[in-house]
Amino acid sequence: MLLDRKAIETISVSAVRNSIVTSPFLDQFIADNDKEPSWDGNVYIYEDTSKKKNKLKGRLPVQVKGKICADFSADEISYSMDVSDLRNYLYDGGVVLFVVYMNASGTATQIYYSELTPLKLRFELDNAKAQKSKTVKLKKFPEDGNKKATIFLNCLQNCQKQASFTDAKLYSLEELEKTGLLESLTIPLVGAGVFDPKMLLVTSEAYLYANIRGSSIPQPIELLPKGIVTREEVSNDVVIDDYIHYKKYSVIKSAESTTVQFGESFKITFEEKKPSCKMNYKNSTKLRSLATDLHFLLNYIEKGYFQVGSAKFPFDKSGASFSDFDINKEKGRLLFAQRSVTVLDMLGYKEDLDVTKLTGEDIRNLERLAVALIDKEPVSGLKPDLPPVLLMTVADLKFVLLFTKGESEGEYSIFDFFKSELSVAYEGANGEMIPTSQYAILHADDLLKIQNIQSELFLPSFQKVETEDKYTRANWFLLELLEAYDNSNDQRQDLLKAADDFSKWLYESPDQYLDYHIKCLNRYQVLKRERELTIDEVAELWGIAEDNSVTDECKLGAYLLLDLQVPAKRHFEKLAEEAQTAFRTYPIFRYYKPEENN
Repeated sequence: MLLDRKAIETISVSAVRNSIVTSPFLDQFIADNDKEPSWDGNVYIYEDTSKKKNKLKGRLPVQVKGKICADFSADEISYSMDVSDLRNYLYDGGVVLFVVYMNASGTATQIYYSELTPLKLRFELDNAKAQKSKTVKLKKFPEDGNKKATIFLNCLQNCQKQASFTDAKLYSLEELEKTGLLESLTIPLVGAGVFDPKMLLVTSEAYLYANIRGSSIPQPIELLPKGIVTREEVSNDVVIDDYIHYKKYSVIKSAESTTVQFGESFKITFEEKKPSCKMNYKNSTKLRSLATDLHFLLNYIEKGYFQVGSAKFPFDKSGASFSDFDINKEKGRLLFAQRSVTVLDMLGYKEDLDVTKLTGEDIRNLERLAVALIDKEPVSGLKPDLPPVLLMTVADLKFVLLFTKGESEGEYSIFDFFKSELSVAYEGANGEMIPTSQYAILHADDLLKIQNIQSELFLPSFQKVETEDKYTRANWFLLELLEAYDNSNDQRQDLLKAADDFSKWLYESPDQYLDYHIKCLNRYQVLKRERELTIDEVAELWGIAEDNSVTDECKLGAYLLLDLQVPAKRHFEKLAEEAQTAFRTYPIFRYYKPEENN
């Protein structure tokens, strides 16, 4: 026998009543066969379980609908509502809508609900346009009493906050930011028996409110999307046999699960409705992360546990999603990753490296460097007659290295160029070999390419050269540093710092070894890249510019540093074509802007 309309309504109301009263914070006054348009009664929300009048926080109207449907499996359903009812709910300040599914005999029910706050109702009505009905989404009503109370507490709070915005203009977040009226954003949430605000956020309907300059009432912006995920970084040691694998880990929470993530690769997921956990591991594409994470996993498998604080977590093979994990193969991968990381550390490269971009030659080069730098053994199988200083490439990284021949052909010992001493000399005017710094062989392009650079070594190396010509060589190297810095789009502050050190030392050097005007111009062009020049510095440049004994090149340089383009252009045009070509290669030429008339 099919249930009639009155029976469906009675069963629906009874189901909602019986569910509401199981929450110690809620009470209901819902009538059978209520004739009031659009509403069936109210649910009262209390601050505590005493349910005394002085503890009443408020009440929310409710509407109860019933439907014959024996399929209770869906977590979310749709229900068609009259637009006129939705409009009534809006102007009354919101409502909680219940739809009760029941089997044909009415002996089994499933309650669904929707928090129809003023903001949600406005969105629904805006989308309805000229329609007479509108489909509303509803979720399963929980069985836990605290969760039921949390729904009503949050709905009450949001209905109260949104009550004054039934017809008022709502500004978008973009509009508020553009006008400068936005002071801050808040997400207000309350809960019963809930002590974790992050969990409250992912399980409750949350709204974003804007605090607007000049207004004491926060304006609702939008309903935050479902499926919110929170992520928290927890500082705590993750230990296996006294070895600290991680100093921190992440806890990721959603409405359905909690995931603990170690590093980039390993996750343990606890699902709300399942007693067991699931472990997931995927090798990182980043070399340093791979070395850390794979070490942890292999140790975890071997020792059978890891520990956080006093809690031990045993390895449960049944929950692992990497059952095809080849331990021996992964041990080989780990060894390569660890040795490669050590090599990069020894060469001063602290960034990570994308493993997927490594070619076969890149891998071989890393292995060669591991043999040379870690094992301190000769590397064989290389080309014969390699130059003593060579750039070795790994991915897009370049390292300058020192190669010394071994006993057999193609065998070399390899050293970090910056941790080695190399005798370097150049041929003088009379054919004699004049010693200089080993770093004199590096040019601007090299300075930008190499990853193992130690710029703090440059100046001491030039200073200890025992020749009068060292100042000239150091000055040329200073120009290489400036060119490299300029070509880096002013990003390589280490090179500018080195240039500053060189220019200061040269500025204070004896005039007999290096022209005073050149020292001055180079010192001040470095300073100009760092800051505005002082009055005294500007005065010294004016002295050079107005000195008739000074060359046109130096006058040109002084005018450029003074930002005087007109006289600079005049002196540039005085130069011979060959001299103009040479001047264009100097770092100071960055300040030549003849289109500017000053």
